[in-house]
Amino acid sequence: MKLTTVDFYLDWPVSIKIKNLRNFIISNLEKKGDVIRWSIVDIQNSIDSFETKKLKIKAVLAI
Repeated sequence: MKLTTVDFYLDWPVSIKIKNLRNFIISNLEKKGDVIRWSIVDIQNSIDSFETKKLKIKAVLAI
């Protein structure tokens, strides 16, 4: 097992409510490996017209 640290950018669509955000983030991170820990480092408004937000996630994954 190898531990790696990744900075992961993720679009947060308007359709994902705040109470479902944790599951949304974890399901996207699990595509890259087993999630050990993660945190939201930054949230920015996207420049597109769909009112999505960009999340910057820092995670430790076991690959």
